[in-house]
Amino acid sequence: MTLPDTPVITKGIRGAVVAPATKFVGKSFLDHRIRTRISKLKEENPNIVVGELHCHSFYSDGYFSVESILNRAASLGLDFVVLTEHLAADRFPMEPVIKSIQDRYQCLQNWKLKNIPPIRAYPAFEISTEQGHLISLFPEEYSAGNDLISLEKRFLPFEQKWFSVEAAAGLTREMGGATVIPHPELQRSYPFGVPISFIKEYLTGLIDGIEDISAAHGFNENYSGSLGLSSIGSSDDHFNFLIGAAVTVYDGDRHNSLVSAIKAKDTRAHSIDNSLAPLISLARKIL
Repeated sequence: MTLPDTPVITKGIRGAVVAPATKFVGKSFLDHRIRTRISKLKEENPNIVVGELHCHSFYSDGYFSVESILNRAASLGLDFVVLTEHLAADRFPMEPVIKSIQDRYQCLQNWKLKNIPPIRAYPAFEISTEQGHLISLFPEEYSAGNDLISLEKRFLPFEQKWFSVEAAAGLTREMGGATVIPHPELQRSYPFGVPISFIKEYLTGLIDGIEDISAAHGFNENYSGSLGLSSIGSSDDHFNFLIGAAVTVYDGDRHNSLVSAIKAKDTRAHSIDNSLAPLISLARKIL
């Protein structure tokens, strides 16, 4: 199985045209709205931890640096970010995934924002499987040292051939990680969103969470309720402007990490701002 060729509108063109526009919209419109609403959410729920669970940097098919993404997320009031670079046979190799994880670690070790504390950044990636995409995220100790080397070694085969989603989920669990099904049901010309029917029949007890809300894909569902999974909200942002528009929330008094909360099926999706949903829907048809 191979992924389709690059779209007619190439990444270079999208980067040159779309990235500056989204940066302007973020700074002039979205950032204040998102920051204000996250602040209010935290005031009303003092114990909650709020963050972004699905986004991409230029290490895969995103357009902004890891540092710029972490800085913006922190300035919006988020507590964590999960960058999910793609890992796919024939298209997205493991090396950039590892470099992205290392970059996050270095950014946090050398945090440059004054008066804004560093956020948590979990090592993770989005695996292309035979049935669709799967997000695998891991405890923070996998961000460096021998644990990161082990992570790279165990998942290296996924850059060489397509495996089943069950195989990816099983290996993630074996290594102490948590799994999330992103954009379920959404179909492309290649395996993209795992169908709900497949999840019910084959993945019960094997995966931990599922996206109920996606800012980029424009859906707001309750898949988690019928499947007994952790409820996830995220952006699938590639342009560093939708981060924070849909978030994942958990109780920081009950769980000391996002991975723990997802495994316990104790997170919830929350929509912060969907004002650009019609525009995003149109842009996806064009781009």
